[in-house]
Amino acid sequence: MIKPNINIEECASQIWDVIIVGAGTAGGLAAVLLARKKLRVLLVDRQAFPRPKVCGCCLNGNAIATLKETGLHHLLTENQAISLNEMCLGSKKINHTFPLQRQMVLSRECLDSSLIKEAMLEGAFFLDTTLAELGKLTTSSREVFLKQGELQLLSTAKIVVAADGLGGRLLVRKNITTHLASTNTRIGAGVTLLDPPDFYKNGTLFMTSGNGGYVGLVRLEDGRLDLAAAFDPLAIKKHGGMGPLAKSLLQEMDWPLPLNLEFAPWRGTPALTGRIEQVATERLFVIGDAAGYIEPFTGEGMAWAFTGANFVAPLIAKGVGCWEPELAKQWISKYKSHITKRQGVCKTAAFLLRWPLLVKLALMGLKVFPFLSKPVVAMLDKPNKAATSI
Repeated sequence: MIKPNINIEECASQIWDVIIVGAGTAGGLAAVLLARKKLRVLLVDRQAFPRPKVCGCCLNGNAIATLKETGLHHLLTENQAISLNEMCLGSKKINHTFPLQRQMVLSRECLDSSLIKEAMLEGAFFLDTTLAELGKLTTSSREVFLKQGELQLLSTAKIVVAADGLGGRLLVRKNITTHLASTNTRIGAGVTLLDPPDFYKNGTLFMTSGNGGYVGLVRLEDGRLDLAAAFDPLAIKKHGGMGPLAKSLLQEMDWPLPLNLEFAPWRGTPALTGRIEQVATERLFVIGDAAGYIEPFTGEGMAWAFTGANFVAPLIAKGVGCWEPELAKQWISKYKSHITKRQGVCKTAAFLLRWPLLVKLALMGLKVFPFLSKPVVAMLDKPNKAATSI
């Protein structure tokens, strides 16, 4: 367990430069970068760490490049992240394996916890098991209500960062922005299983698409098998749960069933695909899944989170010194040009994965023309160019 280095009473007794709500990949990296600038940073999360997360746990070349740029690539080697060499994509008993480049796998328990520890080493403060809700805006700060059990206290920061993911509570009831979920969006589902069949070997990402959704499987650094899926809610109901639906999809491929697949405690998410109307306003920035999410390709979700944290950190640092409305406009612009643009490819992929017959036809085409997969892999590995290094 990661032990917090501050308590809720101490948090409420001072004015912070930055309060970051959500200690996932986006919030954790932002905390590291801002603490390096000697800002007073408070990182808050509703859960204790390490904690499981519905996630494919894959880092593509874009995500890894951001970790290198920010001096954090050592977190991958220290935690024995696994190189991801190939992807086996299947549908309706047809599959094709194609090579991946510069991609890795690391459990979210390890990755997120390592970012929190790094932030604390840089001087940030971390408070867990705490709910946060946005309070009033003043001329020089924003208020944040912190709640542990029955205890609720008010804290203040010059800048607040919402990084609390899908369905985050920070902006609830404040009418600051509206979450726009796509129609017929799927929900996320995930579980981590012990003692997986040897079929699911290290370094290979397995994904199968069928009626009702798709599921990806990959071995983690400790030998467990991570399953991350996007399911239609009606299909979950029809099959009697997330586990039985995953079982059905694997049986369509004749892939071996991991032990306890049906009855393990699956975790779910709110509607996967959606966005908020604005990712910044006065003294408030929204990053990571809290800003918007599209059913991703390999590692794209974490790449967007890292990219967002890296781009927004210099703007936050400027805003702490002297707030200007232009800073919010700059983040809105950067988000559109560097994240929304990349999400377009994932929208196309998510659409295709809704039609197993199209996936099957695409796989048959890849068997004949395997080089067609190269442009997609290259896009996933192409890093964003950072405008400013904090």
